[in-house]
Amino acid sequence: MRPFMRLTFSAILLICALPHPAGSQESRDRNFWFLNNTGKTIHEVYVSPHESKSWGQDVLGRATLADGVGTLMVFPSSWRTSCYMDFKLVFDDGSEQTYPDGRNVCQLHAVEFDADTSVGY
Repeated sequence: MRPFMRLTFSAILLICALPHPAGSQESRDRNFWFLNNTGKTIHEVYVSPHESKSWGQDVLGRATLADGVGTLMVFPSSWRTSCYMDFKLVFDDGSEQTYPDGRNVCQLHAVEFDADTSVGY
């Protein structure tokens, strides 16, 4: 990881570790920082409970996520399915990458996506 990105990522992890304001504990526990280190711009992100067989809708909408950029993934309080999530990314060149590892987003503050792996922090 580049030095600036490492510093930025460390600062984000620190912020995520701070106490959260009152609210739905279940939905708040699923929120995490999503960091794109794939080397490509991401045009679509699909998040699905690990036990699901479908991807649902693109959570980025019209936004894109350049390489080296992160965003906070916020789950609506109505989405009370699972803590274990799989991910599918669609890149600017039309290629796709799936991450079917079942990351436990209830116990993570961040997930870093590389070209073919993801790492939870």
